[in-house]
Amino acid sequence: MLPSFLLIMIKVTPLYVYKPFKYLSLLSVFVCQLGYTQTLQDYEIQVRDLERFGNSYFSAYTNLFSSNFGFSLNQGWEGGAISKRAGALSFSLVGSSAVIPINDGNRYIRTNHLYQSANISAAPLTPGLFTDASGGAVSFFLLDPSTNNRLVNPATGDYLSANFNMIDGVGTNVGVTPFVMPQLSLTLGKSTEISLRVMPFAVGLNEGKVDVSAWGGAVRHSLSQWFDSREDPKFTVNLLLSYMRNKTEFTPNGDRFLTFNNDYFSTAGTSLQLSHHTKTQQAILFFNFKLNSFMEIYGHGGMAHQTSDLGSSGVFRLRINDAYIRDVVEDAAVEYTDLFSSRIKETVAAGGCGLLLGFGFLKAEVQYTYAHTHIASLALRANILKGD
Repeated sequence: MLPSFLLIMIKVTPLYVYKPFKYLSLLSVFVCQLGYTQTLQDYEIQVRDLERFGNSYFSAYTNLFSSNFGFSLNQGWEGGAISKRAGALSFSLVGSSAVIPINDGNRYIRTNHLYQSANISAAPLTPGLFTDASGGAVSFFLLDPSTNNRLVNPATGDYLSANFNMIDGVGTNVGVTPFVMPQLSLTLGKSTEISLRVMPFAVGLNEGKVDVSAWGGAVRHSLSQWFDSREDPKFTVNLLLSYMRNKTEFTPNGDRFLTFNNDYFSTAGTSLQLSHHTKTQQAILFFNFKLNSFMEIYGHGGMAHQTSDLGSSGVFRLRINDAYIRDVVEDAAVEYTDLFSSRIKETVAAGGCGLLLGFGFLKAEVQYTYAHTHIASLALRANILKGD
């Protein structure tokens, strides 16, 4: 899980760092100094347009990750028959990842599909997350509300603008959302089992600190016991209800992150924190067939629902470089918060197949699921207690 999300965090560049009300004081100075008579409210829409463009872009850039990670996190639960004994305890190490094909339809983002505004000019194409291309350029211009023409600095003849590079791809050329997580399972009797997954850890990197936590649980219950009284039937049907949630937060090291510098402005991160949260629920039926004492196969199908949130908290500082602007601004820096946010909510059909190998103490399980995209899971399971 960590590599995919961390690469997003490290490679982000500040495309939309201007928040409406905190940037308006700077805009009013431009208006007064250049002799325009428009009111402050005339410029509010321009700043809002930059924010809206930025959010639409970041949502598009992270879409393949955000729309699939929660589904992959909630896979890898055990298939196969459930012990009728109470107190059977097992430990598992579960790994899973979405495998997202990259093609002409999702390799690049077409900027004409993003939020459009007359004061924003962007390259026609910019790479998506899982590519090896460099980000395109985008420019933000202040416009005269009465003519819609770009405002010019009379001292230099330059447009009053800020230029940015959009985010590079991470270079994988295939979409992946890997994670590995421990799991404990306990049978309650009547072919019912509960499972719990927990994963908290923190990693310190040159770029900053990453805090990752994920937890969730599942209940499995054999439906076939109610219509098949045999002690060890070859064919069983189980119902799985599961819930998983994840929180990943990246706190960068000061001004090494999300910084830029041009003739008019420069930025330095102060207390920024980037975050990704997911919640996923699913209900799945497993149809299991025991080939022999060593091997069991199954097919499974049902529904899954995911909510995925990307966002930020903390404060950024915008510092003014140009002497012409500094002369008419009392404070040479402005601060702004909550740079971006996006949410994806999806309900999809989920289904696939699996193979369970082993007997006694140790088992291995391979599982394939299609839930919005391809998901591959591998688990090693150790039976600690047999139960009564």
